[in-house]
Amino acid sequence: MRKLILFFTLVLFAVYCNAQQKYICEFVDSTISVIPDSLFRHLALKNSLSAKAIERFLEQQRANPAYRYQLRIVRAEKDQTIISLDKYSISGNLTMETLGNFKLLAVDSMLYKDFDSLLYKDGEIFNEAPTSSGFSDKLWDRPKRAYRGTGKKLSILNYQCDEYISADATCYIWITSELPEYINPGIRTNNVKGAVLGFMYTQKTGTTTKSMLVKLEKIL
Repeated sequence: MRKLILFFTLVLFAVYCNAQQKYICEFVDSTISVIPDSLFRHLALKNSLSAKAIERFLEQQRANPAYRYQLRIVRAEKDQTIISLDKYSISGNLTMETLGNFKLLAVDSMLYKDFDSLLYKDGEIFNEAPTSSGFSDKLWDRPKRAYRGTGKKLSILNYQCDEYISADATCYIWITSELPEYINPGIRTNNVKGAVLGFMYTQKTGTTTKSMLVKLEKIL
């Protein structure tokens, strides 16, 4: 009888510890920006840039696309997951392209709307805000994406992930069922459940951001 009680006690303890498990994860964001020729020509002509300067920029872009790397820190636990961008880890040449007196932001403005942190909770995202919690109580105002499986798989840090693509074909996510679903780098998965170990998002401006898990540590 004592052995049976001890067994159930150990099982309950294991379940409790697993439910309370916390993780610190590191993701590497890689962003590559290739501005579509037609978009650049349109913006350049509106700013009276010469044809020669336009062609020079386009040639430079084809030979050396703008890129940027940054570390994304995810502190994940059951009740909340906090995502932070490490501004000191930024590297690359993706900043502001300057041609004479003409300046063009090379990526979507949201990529330059640098945030200190985001909150992921109950499948939703909350922006940072000057509140007692540090986050807004209003849900992220962007539309949710619906995803479907592609049938492909990808191994990330030895975790087997299923690949999904959004209905508008702009976003890929890689999800594993081997880890808690509160491990998330700041992506609403909507109709898909599981831990997000990577994503790739392509914008209309020609900018692609890919974020992949490179380190995962359990906190006891």
